[in-house]
Amino acid sequence: MTWTILFIILAVIVLMSLNTSGSVPWLNRMRRIRAGVARKVEWMAPDEVVQEVREHYLEAIHWLHDSTTSSLGQQWSTASYYLSGRALRRHQQVLMHYRTTGMPACYGVLRADHLVQVRQFSDDGERCLVIDRQSQRRMATYNTRTRARVSTQDLGSGAVLYSMLYVAKEHRWKIDSLIQELPIGWGTHLTHPRIQEHAHLPETIGRDS
Repeated sequence: MTWTILFIILAVIVLMSLNTSGSVPWLNRMRRIRAGVARKVEWMAPDEVVQEVREHYLEAIHWLHDSTTSSLGQQWSTASYYLSGRALRRHQQVLMHYRTTGMPACYGVLRADHLVQVRQFSDDGERCLVIDRQSQRRMATYNTRTRARVSTQDLGSGAVLYSMLYVAKEHRWKIDSLIQELPIGWGTHLTHPRIQEHAHLPETIGRDS
């Protein structure tokens, strides 16, 4: 009888560990905060997690810009370190197109100052939104063959909204999708700009086409 009880207790412990194995380490430290009128409260992760999201997002953005000078093979092999989901599939589609049709005559490299805000973590703590307010945006266009700069265009300021996903086995946040480029002047007159989040998004939204 004693061994039966011990076996049942052990089985319960194993099942509990399996059910929680996918949980992020900070799940129990997430908190609810007020976030404007339309959305009374939203989930927010601990400060160190928020900072990690910022760092990994900026690393991914800089890689996207800098990797334009790398070979298609290098871009393909490193893309999954920074991107996941729809963002990764879209990037791979572009690379496959270039492999099939050849590289374009010119390519652009975007440089900007980034002010990154992290918002709306999912209930399980594995997803969140990133608002990237970009200022001093400059698009430098280069000749693909000679690498010589052809022109530089001032794009002004703007803001983009991304979805981020945490991949536990790699201990890394990745850009999962570009949701949309926000309207010019978005958030300049609001202390807490509102984000309308939808469960299902169309395949193309905003400028993600």
